[in-house]
Parts: sequence; C-alpha cells; structure tokens
Amino acid sequence: MKKQKIKIIFILITLNIIFSMGMTFAYWASSVFGNQDDGSSAIDIGFWGIPIYTAQEFYDFATKTNSVATDLYYLHNDIDFTGFTWTYNASNYNVTFRGTLNGNGKKLSNLTITNNSTSYLYNGIFPRGNGASVYDLTLENVNTITNLSGTSQRSGLLFGNVWGGTNNISNIKVIDSSSQGNSTNGVGGLVGNVQNSTTILNLSQIKATNLRVFNDTSYVGGLVGRIATSGGRVNMTDIDFEGDVYANIVTNTGASYAGGLIGFVRSGAIFSVERAVVEATFQNTLVTASNYLVYSNRYLGGIMGYNASATANVTLNTVYVTGSLYTRIDTTRNDVGTVSGRDATQASLTNVYHAYVAYRSVGGGVNYTATTQTGQMSTLVSASTPPSQAQYDTFYAWLVAGNPFWQQDLNGRPFLDI
Repeated sequence: MKKQKIKIIFILITLNIIFSMGMTFAYWASSVFGNQDDGSSAIDIGFWGIPIYTAQEFYDFATKTNSVATDLYYLHNDIDFTGFTWTYNASNYNVTFRGTLNGNGKKLSNLTITNNSTSYLYNGIFPRGNGASVYDLTLENVNTITNLSGTSQRSGLLFGNVWGGTNNISNIKVIDSSSQGNSTNGVGGLVGNVQNSTTILNLSQIKATNLRVFNDTSYVGGLVGRIATSGGRVNMTDIDFEGDVYANIVTNTGASYAGGLIGFVRSGAIFSVERAVVEATFQNTLVTASNYLVYSNRYLGGIMGYNASATANVTLNTVYVTGSLYTRIDTTRNDVGTVSGRDATQASLTNVYHAYVAYRSVGGGVNYTATTQTGQMSTLVSASTPPSQAQYDTFYAWLVAGNPFWQQDLNGRPFLDI
C-alpha cells in the first residue's frame, strides 16, 4: 500500500511539472508573439521564423539581395532607429522582398531613408516587393526622403514598387510619418507603384494618422501612388486614413492626379475599397522650401485622383469622405470630386458619402457647398457642419457589421481600433 501511494504521488508531481512547463511556454509565446485578440490562429510550432532584435539586424534583413518566398521573419521587440544610418546605395536600392515580415504587434520608429541619387528608382523600407507579406506592424516617425532634382523616384514607406505575385499588407498603423518622391510612376503612403498585369496588392486594416505624402510631380495617393498596368489589382479593406496628399504642379493647367487613397487607376486595372473613412487634405506641409507651392493644382479626389478604368473594375462600398479639396488657384477649383478628381467612367458606388468637405471659392476663400465639380461626387450628408451623432451612427453600424475593430470616438466619428 505504501509503494502504491508513493507511485500516485510521483505521478501527480510529474503531471504538475508538465502542466507548469506548458503554462510557462504559453506565457513566453504570448509575450514574444503578442497577445492581441485579433482572431488569428494559434502559434504553429516550427513556423515562427527568424527573430529581429536590433536596427542593424532589421537593416540587414530589409536590404538583403537574395530574398525568397519562404523567408519568414518577425520583430522580437520594438526597434528605435534613432542614431542609426540607413545606407541606401547602388547595392540595395532595387532589391526585392519576396517573403513575410510579421511585425508581431511591435513598432519601428524614428527611421529616415534618404535617396540622394537621381539614379535610384525605388525608395522604401523594401524598395520592391513580389509576393510579399507584411502584417501586425506600427510605423511611427518613419520617413522616406528623395533628391527632388530627379524625375523617376517612386516612393512608399513599405514598398517603392510591387511588381508581381500577391502582396498582402495588413494590420498596419502609421503615425506621424511621410513618403516623398518625384515620379509620375507614383508616390504613395505605403506603396509607390503597382506594376505588371498579374500583380495583386491587398491592403487591409490600415490606420494612418498624420501621414504626409509628397510627389514633386503628378500621381500621388494617400496609400498607393498608382496602378501602372492594365490587369493590375489593388484591394483595400477597412481603411482609416488621415493625412496630407500633395502633388507639386506649377503650371496652371497641369494635372495633380492626387487621391486620398490612390493617385491613378489605369484603364483595365481593378480597384476596390470596402469600408473606409478618409480625411484627406491636398496641401504641402512636408517640404518647406519656398519654391514649393502650398496646395495641389487640379484633379483632386477624395478617393482617387484619376480613374481611367471601367465602372465594372472600380467598386467602392461603405466609404466616408471628409477633409478638403481646396486647389492651388481659382481656375482649377472645380476640377475635384469626393470620389475621383477625374474619370473616364464613373466608379460603382454603394453607401459612399461625404460631409464637411472644403472647396476653394473665387478669390481664395473656403466654400463647403459643392457647385459644378467635374469629378465624381458621392452622396452628401452634411455640407457646412460636421455630421451629427445620428448620421455617424448609421454609417458606423455598416462598418462594425463587417469588422468589429471599428469603434466611435466621443464625437461619433468612426475609427479603426487596431
């Protein structure tokens, strides 16, 4: 009997040790990989990838020249780039990222990537992407700077250019950051240019606060500069954008093609937006040199600068636009639209609204009542006053029905809580 009791006690002790080790591992995994209740699946042992701890390690990863589709990296901790020099040169300006970066709920901060050469065409954390994925990441005070004497520098905070495969960008927060370029091939907040007929770019759950996007020429968008090729596809889902979008056009008749979310949708390209709140202004608050103008010129759109694709290819569903479509001069004041600044055919709209949008009036004043705008307009909710709580509530109900991460602030304005 005594031996049997000892055996039972030994079994209980063993089970307790195993249970304690399991709890310790679960806590470690939660601390390393984040503990956000985002509906994601459990951690799959063996597929965590390579951890990144330091600014130097991140730089080495982002600029390596031999990326493959099986690359899998994750941020172990927040990385502050203060004092770190990001060397951007002929060896890495056009490298292509093909793998996956799991931001792990961590933050990259105080990073500036400067392109001093007019020969380097792509500026971003990853100059180019092909079948790449980036998710669960915060960018705070991250900036791309371009030599503005050039004419071909595409720019986006994550990718200067995506040029093949399916590229996924999801659960990204951008705070107090900027993207600067000088190419008609596109400058965007996250991606400059989408190239090739087989390229798909999916952006989901993106929250941008004070994101400033500057192009020294035409084709600029709050998130994407342009879809350059017929057949290229950009899908945006659950977008909360607040920032400035600017195209520096100096001639009175020059076209800015500046959009709150995308600058240009080429003929034959496919573009969709599902659930978005867009609060964009089309002015320069980034480059302070006196030779740069204050406002974009013409063809400014709350969503798209220029929609050159067919109605069946461009669909917007549950989108709310506010902010400003104020132009540089009086003669271009009507070349704007709350959906698109210019269009070949109009987009297909479902539950797309605008409210409290500022326009230019003759003499440079501000007018909140649209008159003869030439671009596509959405349905007006409120002209000269912000929407009421009740008006916001209706729109919010549509948003939250599709994604529970939508919330409302004290004034009722919907925001993406990620």
